[in-house]
Amino acid sequence: MKKYLIFILVTSLIIFTSIIKTSTRELETKIFNSEEKIKILGEKKSLILLQNNYLSSPERLFELKNEYFGTELKFLKINQIKYLNYNEKK
Repeated sequence: MKKYLIFILVTSLIIFTSIIKTSTRELETKIFNSEEKIKILGEKKSLILLQNNYLSSPERLFELKNEYFGTELKFLKINQIKYLNYNEKK
């Protein structure tokens, strides 16, 4: 009788230990994946902030305007804008 109790106790302890280890591994995997996603999102955020700061400074915008458009950039009023329709026949 004593042998059966010890056998059942050891067997149940082994089963519970394996169940706990499996659930712990799954949790560690989820934690690792979440940390990696957070790192990727953090890198994306820093890149977007860098682009925003780089392009939104007034000095930089004036440099880009002069570089791509020159000094001959004209401003239009809203009523001067014409809408083009691609389906129109010429």
